[in-house]
Formats: sequence, C-alpha cells, structure tokens
Amino acid sequence: MENLKILAPVRSKFMMEEMIEAGANEIYFGVSTPLFQQLSFDNKFQTVADYPAHFSDWEEIDDIIALAKANNLRVIFMANTPYIPTGFEKDYQKHVYRALEKGVDAITISSIQSCHLLNSLEKNIQIISGSQLAPVNKYGAELLKESGVKRITLSQSMTLEEIYELRDLEMELMITGNFGTGSMAGNCRLWESPNNLEIGEGIRTLYRVLSPLNTHSNQQHFLDSATDCSLCNLEDLVSAGVTAIKFLGREAPNPVTLAMVVNMFNEWREMGISGLTIDQKMKITEQEQLMWVMKWVPRFCEKCRCTYKPTAITKTYI
Repeated sequence: MENLKILAPVRSKFMMEEMIEAGANEIYFGVSTPLFQQLSFDNKFQTVADYPAHFSDWEEIDDIIALAKANNLRVIFMANTPYIPTGFEKDYQKHVYRALEKGVDAITISSIQSCHLLNSLEKNIQIISGSQLAPVNKYGAELLKESGVKRITLSQSMTLEEIYELRDLEMELMITGNFGTGSMAGNCRLWESPNNLEIGEGIRTLYRVLSPLNTHSNQQHFLDSATDCSLCNLEDLVSAGVTAIKFLGREAPNPVTLAMVVNMFNEWREMGISGLTIDQKMKITEQEQLMWVMKWVPRFCEKCRCTYKPTAITKTYI
C-alpha cells in the first residue's frame, strides 16, 4: 500500500496547493493551444460548464513544476487526444516537446498514433496510456507495452481476476478513483443530442425524461452504468498489481471539494498501511468525514457502485 501513488488534477496554483495538502504524490495538467477555439490536444474542452480545464499560459507551468519538485511530486502532461489530423501532427509534437522542455516527467496519450509520433522524438519519453486506450485483456496490454507505454489506465469494467492477469507484464497499472466514463471506457459522449447542436452530452449527464404518459422526471442519470468507488478494495487492487490511482476533475467547479475526495483516498491508503480492517476504516471515516455520511454512503455504498467488484452494474457489460 505504501507504493500506491495518488495522481491529482490541477489547473491553477491554488488547486495545486489543495492537492498537495490532500496527499497527492503526482499531479497532471494540460495546456490550451491557440490553434483551436475550444478543443485541445488532450481530449478536453478548454472550458467545461464555463470552468477552465487547462493552463492557458506556458509561463505558469514553470511555477507549477517548481512547486511539484519542491514537494517531491511527479508531473504528468496530458496529450491524450484520441485522434490527430495529419495537418496537426507536427503541432502536436511541438506541443508535447515544449512540455518536456519545461521538465514534465511523463506524457499521457490516448492513441497508438500518438505513441508513434512521440517515439520519433529524440527525448526519452515516459508514456502513460489514458482510459480511451484501456485494454480489455492482457493482449491489449502487451500491444501497449510494445508501443512504448510504461503505465496503462485500466477500464472500470475489468474485474480483479482480469487485472491479476496483467501482473507479469512489468507495467504500471492505474485505475480511476472517481467518476469514470461508464462500462465502456472512453465513450463519454453521445454524438447526437437535442441539447447540444455541436456535440452530444456525456453518458453521465443528468437528463430530463418525458414519459408516454406526459409526466416529467428530472435529474436522471440516463445511461450511467459506471462504478465509482474503490475504497473497500484498495488492498485487493494493490495485490493485483495496481500502482496508481488517478482522480478526474481538472474542470471541477470546486477544487476544495475534489481535494476532500483525494484526501479520503489518501487516508484509506494510510489506514491500510496500518493494517486496519474495512469496518475499522468505515467507523473512523464516519466519525471524521461529514461528506462520508451525507454523500458518499448514499451515493456509492447503498447503490453498490463498487469498482472492480461483482455487482449488478459490472455484470451488465459485454
């Protein structure tokens, strides 16, 4: 458990300080580019619900990396667009190369195309594969290893038994600690939507449903089959070979709340190192975390949204 790394998102110095305080071991970020009005080279809109998801100024990165190094944090740069048009391949390489010159430790990608483009650069690049490249079996993981990937992000739809099969590949295995994209890794948008003329809403979006009886039902998680909590099986995941947990939310409206989630996982990691049982962990968390009683248990525990465990949710995918 002491080798389990916590990877947290940042988009500002304030957010960075919150994640350091919460116990993060690694941080990740993206930088916007003037080539696009709203898109980016990292599969993230530049703003999400009017909140920024990137740094807009490369000069800010110097302070962020310096702060990370001062706190012994590893720095990961997001360049995980799933597809790069031919005309933008050189721009993509320049974008990543600039981050490497700034001193980032690793690059997250989400396509084999990106692997080939980065492997052609002169620098020795540590490559991490994002959730859109999540392998569904050991053969997919072997392909990523042959492509130069050092760490892979696992799909939420995998089982512990399937993760165990990857242990002998000598690759770092990473899971998402909160709010993945459902049973199908990476498929986070509906391409046709009456709510958005340009691109569909996410599969985890809250929808308004109108029934044939003309009744309305608001705030429905339509098509939301994701599992979100892995607190109770952190030890099992580590035994299966998982070495890192990534938290989503560069565009989080409230970085303080996200830091609370990161801190909760950090505390469970520390309690696991001390040898506490799950019941003991829950009792301590109930006494110390208001969020646990008010939000976490009703949303995750009572609805069996347990990641990598055999629940009704994990049994629904093919």
